[in-house]
Amino acid sequence: MLNKLSCCLLLVFCLSSYAAGNDKKPSNESTVFNETFSWQAQMGFSLHYNDTIIEGVEQSYLDDYINLSLLFDFYYKGFFIQTNYRRLDTHILGAEIGYQLINNDDWELDIITRSYIGGFDSAEIIENSDKDLPIMEGLKVRDLGDGLAIRYSRYFNDSYFSVDVANLAALSDAKGWVIDAFYSHLIPYRNWDIYLNTGLSIYSSATTNYYIGIGNSEVLDIRPHYQTGTGGKIQFEFYAQRPLSESWTFNVGFSQSYYSNNIADSPIVDSQGATQLLAGVIYVF
Repeated sequence: MLNKLSCCLLLVFCLSSYAAGNDKKPSNESTVFNETFSWQAQMGFSLHYNDTIIEGVEQSYLDDYINLSLLFDFYYKGFFIQTNYRRLDTHILGAEIGYQLINNDDWELDIITRSYIGGFDSAEIIENSDKDLPIMEGLKVRDLGDGLAIRYSRYFNDSYFSVDVANLAALSDAKGWVIDAFYSHLIPYRNWDIYLNTGLSIYSSATTNYYIGIGNSEVLDIRPHYQTGTGGKIQFEFYAQRPLSESWTFNVGFSQSYYSNNIADSPIVDSQGATQLLAGVIYVF
């Protein structure tokens, strides 16, 4: 499975290389808004279905489906906070903070911090579940996977490609590294901006085992010791936005992820795929 993931990463990179044209980056997709200072704030409200592969994680109450977010973009002399408006994960894992190292017309190199993996607390999962989950009892907390990364970004006429190499241990209790590649193609249709996206994440063995591995201290009769190697995830995504007025924008999205076999084989993982759905509005201040 990992070899297939590596081939997909190569395919994503090749697609970006053959995208039409080598136009300059769009102003709303660069960390540079002007030479010195710029900012923009948006408030998002959406209904959100967020499936995960972890056993027992479910949305049980109405407020589990409601997502409120503040999207804040800021730039000052190379330092930035930015939102990836093409990507559905932005509404879950939040914005990116970083510093611009190199900025050219059609590519840039940044150092950034962002969340790459959602964490979980087994005690919280058990408390919020309406069924018994002995398989989850006594697990250590898995922290949110915040990472410090180098990102290469490449811009085309209607497409965008990026690859992050992130160290999770630098900013959190999570271990190991992540390589995260993302390709997005924009299709303008009437008043819609439609983004067709694909992503590939490769997790080091330390990262994979931190999140879905079972250590010696966590072994139960129904939960055997489990350690594995490098894992990965392929993601396919549809995301669209349509302006309703000068201040309001409607957005809708769908994302489907598939994980490598060695992740799906963990005793605390109940499926190989995860689905996300989102529909909502964004207000621009």
